Amino acid sequence: MKLSIYFILLKFFKLYQKCVGITTHGVRAIILNKKNEVLLVKHTYTSGWHFPGGGVDKGESPRQAIIREIKEEVAVTPLNSPEIIDCYLNYYLGVDDIVTLYLIKEFQIEEFESNKEIAEAKWFSVTALPLEVSKATKKRVAEIFLGQKKVDERW
Repeated sequence: MKLSIYFILLKFFKLYQKCVGITTHGVRAIILNKKNEVLLVKHTYTSGWHFPGGGVDKGESPRQAIIREIKEEVAVTPLNSPEIIDCYLNYYLGVDDIVTLYLIKEFQIEEFESNKEIAEAKWFSVTALPLEVSKATKKRVAEIFLGQKKVDERW
């Protein structure tokens, strides 16, 4: 029931953003371990495996946002400043969303505990992603790690 109310409110909010022309800004992180595996998450509110990340809050830089988001979602703390890979355009519920993608190779990680937003977090080899991986995640892994040519700027 709470999830249904969340989606109804989200759709109304996105409709408002679309009507007034608000663009949102999100961040995602490729967290890569020494085994060449990426950390992916399954959200409680949508299907598939995704890179961890979220929205940039008011008064926050994208770099600050990704550091906060991965700490909240998967208990990861970068040891160096996250490296920007690229920026993409996502079109979500009628609203333009700019997604900044970061790469994090050096980090500390605490034990993951599922929470209200993240149901599961798991490491996957870049050459053996799960079948339920999101299209955007699959495209970015193919471009960055498998040499596939970048076709467009869409997330």
